Amino acid sequence: MRRVAVVGTGTMGTLHLEAWKKVSRCEVVAVIGRTEQNIIQMTEHFDVKGFKELQRALEQIPIDIVDVCVPTHLHEKVIEIAAQAGKAIICEKPLAADTKTAKRIVDLCVKYDAPLYVGHVLRFSPEYKAARQQVLNGAIGKHGVMRLSRVGPYPNGRDDWYRDESKSGGVLLDLGIHDFDWLHWTFGDVKRVMAKRIKRENLEYAFVTLRFVSGAIAHLTLSWGITKFSTSFELAGSEGMITYKSSEHEPVEVELFNEIDRKQERVAVPSYLVERTPLENQLQHFADCLENKKSAVVTAADAVKAIELVEAVLESVKIGQPIVLKKGGVLK
Repeated sequence: MRRVAVVGTGTMGTLHLEAWKKVSRCEVVAVIGRTEQNIIQMTEHFDVKGFKELQRALEQIPIDIVDVCVPTHLHEKVIEIAAQAGKAIICEKPLAADTKTAKRIVDLCVKYDAPLYVGHVLRFSPEYKAARQQVLNGAIGKHGVMRLSRVGPYPNGRDDWYRDESKSGGVLLDLGIHDFDWLHWTFGDVKRVMAKRIKRENLEYAFVTLRFVSGAIAHLTLSWGITKFSTSFELAGSEGMITYKSSEHEPVEVELFNEIDRKQERVAVPSYLVERTPLENQLQHFADCLENKKSAVVTAADAVKAIELVEAVLESVKIGQPIVLKKGGVLK
């Protein structure tokens, strides 16, 4: 039985604590957080030990896996502590807010021989996983034009860290990285990107066009500021098209918020009507890879590549011009 410590008591930390219940041969033994009230609630609800510092938890109880669910700008410090202790590490996406930091994290884990798994959960979503397989099987023929969207409410995190682009990367990194990773995984290297973004109070909208080396084109719409979370894609080729809309697969739901609720930490995540959620499948996959010493579906190099692609998109937003990437999908 592998013992897990979850670092983070916000939305993602809570989701991971719930998901670990479904993962075989693993048990959560500790939760680490910054807020005393959250730690107490988590320890009581999940029957685990609570700590304010990861180092203290590592010194006091046996831990095999450190699951990092803190804000993006805090990833490196947490991973450094876990890696130096030789623990296996699972980290929520994105691995870091920039490529330089992401590469530093990867090198750190290599130095201490600490297995690193990065949670690009879209690779475990049944709709996106099946669509990719159909594309690879040639179901739509030669790749043509792809249209994808991912929209939801503006996230409300502790200290408003989502509003600080140096910490969260904004909608393009924090939300868009799901689709950027999946697109690269499915259609290969990107040759050129062009992006526009609008930022207002409680609203961030972006439209990105990607041209792949294969000749395929993808249009991606991203938004923080929509009432309800939803995703969709249309994958068109010479032989047909694959479509998906998350809104067509969800039960009718009415959700009302009062002013107190609006001030609470809130991050929108997809809902699923499946026996096992993509997150549960992802954590089980990482646990199995660790157990059997096998490579994961998503590698640390994949995680870095996704951030490199986002940086190209952000550069296009900054200068208002297309950005051409060199071979391998990195900035020229």
